[in-house]
Amino acid sequence: MLCCMVYGMAVYGQDSSPLQGIWSYTVPEVPYGYEKGTIEFKQVDNQLTGVMKNANGTYNIREIKKENQLYTSTIYVDGTEVTINFDPKPDKITGVVKVEGYEIPITLTPFKE
Repeated sequence: MLCCMVYGMAVYGQDSSPLQGIWSYTVPEVPYGYEKGTIEFKQVDNQLTGVMKNANGTYNIREIKKENQLYTSTIYVDGTEVTINFDPKPDKITGVVKVEGYEIPITLTPFKE
């Protein structure tokens, strides 16, 4: 009985975030080099984080918070505050990038090498 309880806690206690792995992203109407790239979502010390890569560099996403069914993060890209809202679906993630008063749609699809 004790073994079953420990197993159940291990299996069901894991984070079931749909934001996992590497995703390709596209953002229209942003400067060249920022319009596409990848975001790798990962768990670090029980906290959802990520790394965004594009032609202009690599940017750490230190914390992604869940609010209802959406995930939100604020990062700094070349000194500019950027807020990203993620709305995960089974085969893609949609969302909104908020930067300098603009709201721009973002779409992520599973990364394929």
